Amino acid sequence: MPLLLDGIARAAAKLGVTPAAPASLFGIVALDVPEHLVEVEAVAVLD
Repeated sequence: MPLLLDGIARAAAKLGVTPAAPASLFGIVALDVPEHLVEVEAVAVLD
């Protein structure tokens, strides 16, 4: 987790923005059933 937060902070500093805090953040090693899908929500900024 510290590496993730550090990466977010460095990327935000490079872009000159303030990162929005995630509504939820879960670290998962493996899904209980491999056939299950994972929902990912993201925000992309295109210049």
